[in-house]
Amino acid sequence: MSVYRNGISLLLMSLLTSSVQLCAQSCSDPLTVCPEEPQSIFITDAAFLNFDCIDATHVAVLRFQSNHNFQNQGNARIRITQVSCEGAAGPDTLSAVVVSSSGDPCDPAGLTAMGPCVSGVNDLIWESSTLMHNTEYFILIGTEHDPSDTACTMFVELEGDGVTLDACCNHTLIPGESAELEVVGGDPVYGYTWTPAFYLSDPDMAMTTVTPAETISYQVDGVIGDCQVSSSVTVTVGSPIGVPNSFTPNGDGINDFWGIDGIGAFPGTKVEVFNRWGQLVHRSLGYTQPWDGTGRSGKPLTPGTYYYVIELNDENLPLLPETGHVAIIR
Repeated sequence: MSVYRNGISLLLMSLLTSSVQLCAQSCSDPLTVCPEEPQSIFITDAAFLNFDCIDATHVAVLRFQSNHNFQNQGNARIRITQVSCEGAAGPDTLSAVVVSSSGDPCDPAGLTAMGPCVSGVNDLIWESSTLMHNTEYFILIGTEHDPSDTACTMFVELEGDGVTLDACCNHTLIPGESAELEVVGGDPVYGYTWTPAFYLSDPDMAMTTVTPAETISYQVDGVIGDCQVSSSVTVTVGSPIGVPNSFTPNGDGINDFWGIDGIGAFPGTKVEVFNRWGQLVHRSLGYTQPWDGTGRSGKPLTPGTYYYVIELNDENLPLLPETGHVAIIR
């Protein structure tokens, strides 16, 4: 049993060591950080760097790619969280900055700071300056902490307009209407994929036409650098009219009529109202005069729930009749 346990322990140690090696980042082999995917890092490199606020013996180097949005270039937001970098003297100070580089990202002569250089012993959150499109950048994180004493670990998150896709736009349509959906920011060489493919003219193009029969949300996937990225939109399909479910025809001048929003745009509308026994109590063609709660005899109807059928009768808008209930409250 002890041999078995020792074997398991050795296996776990081996996996942990491999993980540290994979997650270690250096000037010669920066670790890629993808947007909105927290990355666990271990500061292990012993390269000295003196640039801006970084004056460190151990430096983590991470790389990321800005998006392909040529018209609206944005920035990057970086969050360093869950910092565990403490030695015998207490928590160590981290320093971090986003840079562009003309070569070696640890050669100060070729670096340009993209935004502020920040430092602290806990979480660090900052924004870069505006990024150039389709360009490689680096996040430098420095410390004096010697990882041979204790581990120096943290999570790094990347987000922002300059590094993500932007799918446009959310729409509210009436049944039968169409709208254009478009995504910018991904690499057009690798293309895009909209899912689900329902109601789309082409689910593999940056711009596609949607003609939905129901409310639906779409996700579009693309590529920025070595990262898979996505964005989403929702297309809401609703009635072109707003039908209240109650009114109070009591003569006080407030809510005395059953006003239906937007119905004036449909002059061929037919509105019919029935009581609970299915008897027709009101009919209107065109609905130029909102219903006042009287029956076909002209007498006020008793309070209660009534049921309506509304046909818009618009040849350019082939909609099914709209049904529902309305309460008369006196």
